[in-house]
Amino acid sequence: MKISTTRFGDISIDESRIIRMKGGMLGFEHLGKYVLLTQDGKTPFWWFQSVEDRSVAFVVINSFVIKPDYEPVISDAEANLLEIASPEDAVLFSIVTIRSDPFTVTANLRAPVMINAKKMLAKQVILVDPDYPVQYPITENSTVLEVKEKAEIIPLVLAI
Repeated sequence: MKISTTRFGDISIDESRIIRMKGGMLGFEHLGKYVLLTQDGKTPFWWFQSVEDRSVAFVVINSFVIKPDYEPVISDAEANLLEIASPEDAVLFSIVTIRSDPFTVTANLRAPVMINAKKMLAKQVILVDPDYPVQYPITENSTVLEVKEKAEIIPLVLAI
């Protein structure tokens, strides 16, 4: 299947890699299909690209890469909605905000995108835990720059 994107132009994707949203992304509830894209395996950053709107794409990062002790409480209802049978089925991504100052890059740990990697279902989960901020500074964590091995553990690789 071919999709058109503003960042990567026209690209071919395997339809089995399309992630179907249950409830949509905050502010983008009308968009229900996304795909994870990366330009290479050397960066921990990915694009969560809408299949339906070429201009909508979020920079994301595996939440555990930036905060290895991340332990969000996900409700049974949300896990059931995504048909998650075991914790190994789930991958959590945090949306990254890149500002004009490259040293103020933050990730949203309060509202991660939870993906069932086996069923290709996803939902943006809103956590109630105040210990997980909306703007978690990731540049303070120097391991983010050295995550080639960790980035490869994500089962949803689609290199472009």
